[in-house]
Amino acid sequence: MRRTITTVLVGVIASFAPGLVHAQDVIRVGQPNWFAGELIGQMLSTIMEERLGVETELVSGTNPELFAGIAAGDGSVDIHSDIWMPNHAGWVEPMLESGDIVLSEARYDGVDALCVPRYVSDEYDINTVQDLISERGREIFDLDDDGRGEIWIGAEGWGSTEVMQVKMRDYGLDQHLDGMLMGEGEFQDILFDRQASREPVAFYCYQPHVWFALDYITVLEEPPHDPANYIKVSSADSDTWLEDSRIETADLIKDVQVGFSSRLRDSHPQVATLLSNFGLSGEELTELIFLVQVKEIGMDFVVDDWVALNGDRIDAWLSGS
Repeated sequence: MRRTITTVLVGVIASFAPGLVHAQDVIRVGQPNWFAGELIGQMLSTIMEERLGVETELVSGTNPELFAGIAAGDGSVDIHSDIWMPNHAGWVEPMLESGDIVLSEARYDGVDALCVPRYVSDEYDINTVQDLISERGREIFDLDDDGRGEIWIGAEGWGSTEVMQVKMRDYGLDQHLDGMLMGEGEFQDILFDRQASREPVAFYCYQPHVWFALDYITVLEEPPHDPANYIKVSSADSDTWLEDSRIETADLIKDVQVGFSSRLRDSHPQVATLLSNFGLSGEELTELIFLVQVKEIGMDFVVDDWVALNGDRIDAWLSGS
């Protein structure tokens, strides 16, 4: 009943002052399918509701789904909470050119790599990417006893998953290892089970993540980044992206930002100011993820507590200072 009354009142007010109706719009916050993106999305939602009185809705989805929602400009998705550039350039750059999306001024450093648990590097001398397909490496990463090893390459819709698919071929990993494509939570269960019995496992890793907070993984050495040998074509740009890409070196550190629909600049200028200035470091995010995943404190509580303790910082984001 309250929702019906509110709708009617908004309609009446809008007939006299059309611009005020935007204040009642629901802002839909896209949460991509990885832990840091989920946490940032929830934090943005909480700040907007508590500090700006804006109604929000969390929308879970893959990158293609969330970016398509923002591009539509219909409010189905207003915000992508964790954009990795240039991983997501295939989706983002066309929207920047068309003016459909705005990226935050604040950003944090994102790191992509390949990792093994530290006991694997210590006990089996696995320290480089090529060690994964050495004679000793071929024997220890077979998770399903089919005679070939496995390595987790990420989840569906991740820009980094495409990078890993290219690296599997160009590093020669696919000669002896199969890439596992599955959700992050599903793989983490496998990882923790393997660690509990100290069995070898190899995987794509990124920071911010709880793995780095626990300090129990080894980042495998790759050839230093060389732009001439790092050519990535996005699946958003070409059906032959895999054939047209070539990656034989490590990734650069990524710029990770919040992205939001440009319509918010007019409809919700305070929200746009918040989103432009919102910024946590990778280290801060890793600590918060640690509280949620290792200490098993509910994400709602972790976010609410952080917001309550960081009022001055939020004030600065809201004021643009």
